[in-house]
Amino acid sequence: MTFLAPVALTLWVAAQIPLATQVELPTGETVELAADYVVYENDVLTARGHCELRSGPNVLRADEVTYSEATQVATATGNVMFVSGLMAAIADDVRVDLRSNEANVKGGLFMQKKGVTPEALQAAKTPDELRKMGETPVLMSGTRIRRTGETAFSVDGLAFTPCQCGPGEPSWRVEAKEANVKMGERAILTWPVVYVRSVPVFALPWLYLPLAERRSGLLIPRPSNSGLNGFALDAPVFVTLGESYDMTFTPGIITGSGDIDGPRKNEDGSFIKEPRPNGVKGPRLLTEFRYVPSDHTRGRATLGFLYDLRPRLNPTTFAFFRERGDPVGAIVDVKRGLRGEASWQHTQDLGDGWHDRVDAYFVSDGFYTRDLTADLLVQNYNYLRSTAVVYQRKDDRYLGLDVSLRQDLRYPFRFFQTNTIPAEATADNVATNPHGPTTFQRLPALTLALPQRPLFGGRVVGGLHVEYSRLAPLRSGGFADDGFDANFAPLRLFRPEGYPLEYNYFALPQDTLEGNGRYDPMEREGRDRVLLSPGLSTSYGLGTWGRLTPSVGLRQAVSVGEVSGRTASRGYPLADLVLDSQLARTFTDGDTLYRHTLAPSVSLRYVPGGWGAGLTALRSNGSGTLPLIYDEWDSAVPLKSDGRVRGFFHAVVAVDQTLRVRKGPTTREPLRLRIGQGFDLSRIAPVAGRDTVQGSVVRDTFARLSASAGVLTAGAVVRMDPTTRDLTQLSADFTIDNGKGNALYARYDDLLAVKQLSIDRGLDPLAQGPDFVRRGVDMLVGDAPRPLPSHNDQVDPSPTERAQALTAGTRIKLGFGLGLRYEALVQPLYKDPISQESQPLAQQTFGVSYGPACDCWRIEGVVILRRNQSPEFAGVNLSVAGFGSFGSGG
Repeated sequence: MTFLAPVALTLWVAAQIPLATQVELPTGETVELAADYVVYENDVLTARGHCELRSGPNVLRADEVTYSEATQVATATGNVMFVSGLMAAIADDVRVDLRSNEANVKGGLFMQKKGVTPEALQAAKTPDELRKMGETPVLMSGTRIRRTGETAFSVDGLAFTPCQCGPGEPSWRVEAKEANVKMGERAILTWPVVYVRSVPVFALPWLYLPLAERRSGLLIPRPSNSGLNGFALDAPVFVTLGESYDMTFTPGIITGSGDIDGPRKNEDGSFIKEPRPNGVKGPRLLTEFRYVPSDHTRGRATLGFLYDLRPRLNPTTFAFFRERGDPVGAIVDVKRGLRGEASWQHTQDLGDGWHDRVDAYFVSDGFYTRDLTADLLVQNYNYLRSTAVVYQRKDDRYLGLDVSLRQDLRYPFRFFQTNTIPAEATADNVATNPHGPTTFQRLPALTLALPQRPLFGGRVVGGLHVEYSRLAPLRSGGFADDGFDANFAPLRLFRPEGYPLEYNYFALPQDTLEGNGRYDPMEREGRDRVLLSPGLSTSYGLGTWGRLTPSVGLRQAVSVGEVSGRTASRGYPLADLVLDSQLARTFTDGDTLYRHTLAPSVSLRYVPGGWGAGLTALRSNGSGTLPLIYDEWDSAVPLKSDGRVRGFFHAVVAVDQTLRVRKGPTTREPLRLRIGQGFDLSRIAPVAGRDTVQGSVVRDTFARLSASAGVLTAGAVVRMDPTTRDLTQLSADFTIDNGKGNALYARYDDLLAVKQLSIDRGLDPLAQGPDFVRRGVDMLVGDAPRPLPSHNDQVDPSPTERAQALTAGTRIKLGFGLGLRYEALVQPLYKDPISQESQPLAQQTFGVSYGPACDCWRIEGVVILRRNQSPEFAGVNLSVAGFGSFGSGG
């Protein structure tokens, strides 16, 4: 029954009330009337004092109930309560005219309940008690109700709040002049108006609302506005396909932001207005399909199309196509046309330990994401990754087949269409078709892992990992086609090794090998590899003070190049020895137990060298080779330039401290601290990718902390090179969240990164970004940067530079529904490339929102201020959740 069930039952029951306290209905049921006082006089039945009408699961209570046989009018007055299943109603009085099927309600409130049993609702003695029971997803009232069918009603003065606002007075509501309601199906509202407190904020001429758990219909429209894309409006339509499937179609329109000054001028010297190069404009349609056919299977798929009316961008220059390729020429009006997105998330339990999972995301072109969002962090995503896996996990094995795809989002190349540059946009009037980046994909990988198990009578445990993987591009004949430097550049420019430090990028030479459709010795080709990795370990107790754990392992890889047919086999043994101990002390405070542990350890890892060599590529200057790195296993140990394994002897001395607190059945860990020192004890230690240092080298000193106390959680990682006193990594974060919508958070990262110029001057090109301070899979410590001889000049004395970023923000929810949000992205070392002025603030986001206490909906206005730009109104976000049977999601 829906919210109008009380009126329906009142009409039905009152029509059958005879001039007696008990009546047998046509269905054979008996309506039982109980009251302190019952009298029949002049064709009027009157019951007073604790009146109760009960018929099956339906209960009506009131201070007084009357029925006039002459006028066929029934009334219930004083603390009126009605319960039918999980539907409940309260009112001051109800008057029902059985001849016109009209009911007038005073002080009426109809509630859909959840989280409570029907029996508990029937046992409620007062309206206040009934109102507070359970949760109330739908709260509704009306002043005049007329039955137009068996389950259909016309309601005047409808007011409702379809969310779990609690028993108190809701802070918002929807009112309509009239409504046509069909119980359990839908409500059609005429001139609905949304009120916040008593202020009207939104109105529509007509609205269709589903009133069932799964009912097709229109959802709440979603307007938005941003400086990037102007005004946009989405109108979602929900379509149910049974109990386990549904779809949402969301047609919309994006008007696009205003024009800006272009490079061309009018006769009066003013700049000619042109569209923004970023952003979108045009109609779109988003489709979402959801399915949960069983407890073991669920998923969600989306498909979105946008017809973009803005001019296309040149994928090599990221600017508009212009006539004759002139930078100040007129824009060639070639529309971007159809663009889109798709995604699929799926999980399934196949039985007998088998599972599958899909997380797939695709976009039509590299700039699709950054054209739809104004957020700087989202705009700077470089890759979009999709994965799919089917696996069996049992106690004695793991067997899995997986694939992984990546889309390169750094450039505006289209993935599923040609990237033709029109003839009118080239100086020689000839159309060209440049190729985009060639990204390697994992298609597929097959893994068999046998976890460690007792062997030789339980004295030794052993395990095995076997993996076949194929890494290759989806096109370009199975190789990267990236030219001399093995790096894609849209303008096909490259820096030869040893190129002077002072250079003009646009004066760099052309990479004549890039995109030539031919596999060249400098380029990566598709690779198939089989990796075998067995291991054995045991453990010996050293009395009560320590434990010694030796282990040995083997890595053997066989690779085949898919284009050249070259084969490569590389293997190496490794041996580990771990000596650790633990000191513990326990404290008690009432019913709380504190346990502090101190665990020192020494870890040694030795790789004497190896046999064979991995795949290599020719250096761009033709002098020697470089090992090809495809994944983390290819860089698991230091490699020589010819792809052979360079032996090493590593050590890490560390001390771990933990504090655990147990109170009753709950145990938490408010503090964990690890402090350690790394050593490279090799005879020849790899430094900055070269065998230039004889003897042992002290590597990073590190500390890692995680802590929590009440509303505070925090963590930090510090790594320092004690030889050069360089801080190679500093990362810290904290969050203060009271769980009531108020939070303060921050994250800071400071990494020592390799300069591109240093790579040009001979630093290992594989040590880009912060990767050179990271250890490989089979290494205990990472590489260590040192100044190279070529850097001993005043132009560029250091091969490294710092990369720093701070993200900090706060959320505040005020008591009257107002919410505030602020977030800042800070780059402390950033300087303007022209003025060299410090400009640390990269982006600031301000949000002001309002929503009821139940948070069933919230509307937020967002302003973004980016470096060297004016404040931009980034949009209006309307999130709707907890609407029971309808809403737009949240």
